[in-house]
Amino acid sequence: MYAAGHAKGHNGHEQRNAMVGYVNLLPGVDPADQMQTRWNKARKNHTTQVLRIVQSFSRNELNPDNPEDILTANMIGQEFVQKHYPNRQAMVFTQIDGKSGLVHNHVIISDTDLIASKGCTKDQYYFPKIMEWTNEIAGQYMELDFGDKTEDKTTQTERHKREVGEYVWKDDLKSRITESMQVSETEADWISNLTKYGVNVEVHDSKKRGKYYTYELMDTSKFPDGKKIPANLKSRSYKLGTRYDAEEIESYFLKKEQELQKQKEAQREVPEEKVVRQKPEMRLQESKSQEPVSPAPKPVHRVKQKPAQKPVARPAMPKPKVPAQTTNIVRLIGEDDIDDMTDVVDEPVSRDDTDWMALALERKMRQDAKKNREKTQERLNTVRKDASYMTRLRSSDVVARIRNVQREDDNSPDL
Repeated sequence: MYAAGHAKGHNGHEQRNAMVGYVNLLPGVDPADQMQTRWNKARKNHTTQVLRIVQSFSRNELNPDNPEDILTANMIGQEFVQKHYPNRQAMVFTQIDGKSGLVHNHVIISDTDLIASKGCTKDQYYFPKIMEWTNEIAGQYMELDFGDKTEDKTTQTERHKREVGEYVWKDDLKSRITESMQVSETEADWISNLTKYGVNVEVHDSKKRGKYYTYELMDTSKFPDGKKIPANLKSRSYKLGTRYDAEEIESYFLKKEQELQKQKEAQREVPEEKVVRQKPEMRLQESKSQEPVSPAPKPVHRVKQKPAQKPVARPAMPKPKVPAQTTNIVRLIGEDDIDDMTDVVDEPVSRDDTDWMALALERKMRQDAKKNREKTQERLNTVRKDASYMTRLRSSDVVARIRNVQREDDNSPDL
């Protein structure tokens, strides 16, 4: 195994590995033999044995001359495996034998896990995800050095051509990309509009770099007359600078979409504010144009009538003319009237008083009618009682009574 370091280092040192770490493996036993027992349990079509990952660190992050930094690098590699590749056998070889002499790890991970004998997941193969996981763990041990992320990359030759006023086709390509972005709302619109600006674009997604674009300048009308046009006018987005790479462009359109959404929400709120402000003015104009409105009449209190009660005919009563602010005393004459008297009103007469008097009179008439019905019923009961008694007398009893009366008359002395 190359990473195991059986040969000399690239820097000529006899020992290639500065430190070796193990995960789910026994030190002193050949790691390949230990992994082979697991590989034998995998399916026949599972041919991948190990996954090799390189983690490198700049001098600003780890010093190759400091043994503690070499230990830190090895610990980062082991923690990386334990967290993101659980239940797998792995080795971490920390080396400083490169031409640059920087600290770096060779992480060898078995593609067959210890439980289900299955291979790695899609994310575990995906380079951008691996880089994200490495930065996540390394950031707990040090301040990460992301290097110089140049927004607009240019070569020395291109800068010289600019200085002397010569045409630079990459500058022309960049300006067309920028102009197309300004007139587009989404990434899809931008890709479609690029053809109108004489640029062809291809979208790629690799394990190493993730998503990126390949631009090709199709419109060569700006090349000077008589100057040879290069056969290859293509450039990858990450070589033009971060401003033209996929991550930056996606971020640009995301911000643009958010701004557009805010504008739409603001436009929806403006009409509502105008309506609210106009309402007082509209009410003022309407009040001026309309005639003065008289106050609403005072509500009259009404007594709830009993249902299914036949109305009693009563003569029309003229409304008495009573001076304002005078006391009205109602006198009910007669024995029955005195017994049935309920209220005596002693307050100023008003429109409400006349209504009350009419209702009181109506109630009095109903009470009288009820009493008359009761007296009539009492008399009928008496007659029925007498008639019932008479029907119980036999004819012989009647004859006997008549004879007794006659005898009494015969025996009575003459006057």
